Amino acid sequence: MIKSNVFSRSGAADTMTRGAFYLVMTMILAWGFIATWIVSDMTAAWQPGTIELLLIGLGIPIVGILMSSSSNPLISFIGFNCVAIPFGAVLGPLLAMYTEAYPGIVGQAAILTAGVTGVMAVSGLLFPKFYESIGGALFGALTALVIVSVLSLFIPQLQQYTIIHYIAAGIFALYIGYDMHRAATIPATLDNAVDSALALYLDIINLFLRLLEILAAKKDD
Repeated sequence: MIKSNVFSRSGAADTMTRGAFYLVMTMILAWGFIATWIVSDMTAAWQPGTIELLLIGLGIPIVGILMSSSSNPLISFIGFNCVAIPFGAVLGPLLAMYTEAYPGIVGQAAILTAGVTGVMAVSGLLFPKFYESIGGALFGALTALVIVSVLSLFIPQLQQYTIIHYIAAGIFALYIGYDMHRAATIPATLDNAVDSALALYLDIINLFLRLLEILAAKKDD
């Protein structure tokens, strides 16, 4: 679970229209998911070891997030790809496992994620005051979720509580609205469009994974 704070640097002034800003952000997001899907399909049969998982699934993405702090949009875009492509590699075996155990579940989770993303993104633009008021609470909730996720590595019983997946899905759904709201308030620059796309990409991927877990738990009932 990785979350990025790409909004700490607001930039000086608009260099593009807000409409162009949203278009570029959407195109970068679309590229990220296409790249993730292509790579995940290529690595479906991959059986990575622990060190490989840590390096590819955590190490490289963290470097990518750090690169996104650059004010150079090209470097930020390279950083974006350092997140989206390794995530695809790690997701490949996981999605293959879910597909084998629950045929059709990945597509269902993807459709549900797209629907929730659309609703929450629009809400981020329509209800700015609401999202301004919950920023601190969201960060606190995410911190608590990270702690619970770490504890679940040592206390496997925690993974059996489906309510945790619902709470996590709710947190990342709200983060989509929150980050969309933040994207609407920062200067419309090319670099900020890349940075905003990265924040939303991480929100959406995390939401997708939680919805996948929820759907799998329902099928097991």
